[in-house]
Amino acid sequence: MDYSIHTNILIMLVFFVAGTIKGVVGLGLPPIVLGLLTAIVGIHPAMAMVALPAFITNFYQAISGNNAKVLSKQHWIFFLSATLFVGVGCWIALLINHQSMSVLLGMLLTIYAIAGLANFQFEIQQRWQGFFGAMMGSCNGVFTGLTGSSAVPGVFYLQSSGLSKEQLVQAMGILFTFSSAGLSIGLYLQDKLTITSGALSLVALIPAVSGMYIGAKVRKRLSIQVFQKVFFLSLLLLGLFIVFKNIVL
Repeated sequence: MDYSIHTNILIMLVFFVAGTIKGVVGLGLPPIVLGLLTAIVGIHPAMAMVALPAFITNFYQAISGNNAKVLSKQHWIFFLSATLFVGVGCWIALLINHQSMSVLLGMLLTIYAIAGLANFQFEIQQRWQGFFGAMMGSCNGVFTGLTGSSAVPGVFYLQSSGLSKEQLVQAMGILFTFSSAGLSIGLYLQDKLTITSGALSLVALIPAVSGMYIGAKVRKRLSIQVFQKVFFLSLLLLGLFIVFKNIVL
């Protein structure tokens, strides 16, 4: 399907905004892009367009920093289970109404964000990280396959593991890289990746990466206190947006 010049410009603008938000808080590109573009081009073209920018920006986020080796060693059980169970989620998605799961995802994000803004603290001790990592990772993989979003409950687990600001952002990048790769393979196997969507996905890399670069510069200027407030506020808005999109729109 060919799109008008105005539609193409709008698509690029959406990717720039989503990339900027991702650069600041470390997540949000796929939900924002899917939420805004679905009403314009449809869900399947939107998913195909976001596949490559999501993978590349996640990979860039995963390697931007000096913590990848330490994080992979400490949380390998979580990352592995989160990746393997994407296939399980995709299989379940064929059997149930995924819109209901998207609403649940948005509600979980909203509740978690409110708890964070209220300074509710929950920390997973290191001796329990293997157990919770496997459990949270498995659930995260299933949710990824069901909803296309890799934030729940993986971000909860990582944020509760005592990571610093930069470690948290890089850990989310590692998680999202594996998850987006799995989803891309799923789209390919379902013949959802067309030439048009693939070309737009490639071009969309420019505004997405540019926005992410600008957002990362902003993040480095934020104190940990301000970052946490921005982080939880972003989760709150993202959660409400997902719920609104699936119930109202």
